Amino acid sequence: MINLFRRSVEEVFSQNFGLYPQPCETYPEADGYVAQIPFSDGNDEYIARIWIEKPTLKDLANILLFDEDPDEETLEDLTAELANFIVGHAKMLASDRNLPYCMKTPTFVGLQPLPYADKTLLYKVNDRCIALQLKENNG
Repeated sequence: MINLFRRSVEEVFSQNFGLYPQPCETYPEADGYVAQIPFSDGNDEYIARIWIEKPTLKDLANILLFDEDPDEETLEDLTAELANFIVGHAKMLASDRNLPYCMKTPTFVGLQPLPYADKTLLYKVNDRCIALQLKENNG
């Protein structure tokens, strides 16, 4: 599953935004915008969490919305939409492999630090971190 998301992050950023994420070696210390989206692989339930720093989110707002100075509501909505982009693209990749996959609606969680987690994909775009974390949803 993690490999589907690795590919999804890389393809979403390059194909949709013209940005090329590189590996990020250290956990960021700043707060980031967080959205999450539940999904299932047919057997288990998971939650994908997207964490992104404000400068990168503002770059995406400029690319997608032609807005160089988005307000907080726009940044929050864009964070949830980014989760939708990435998890939705992973769904397409799973479908190409005939893997079961069901996703739900993303929600904005808040502005918070990135917690350490085993299943974390950590990238940087324009020297700012982006993270995707997967965890089992046990209820």
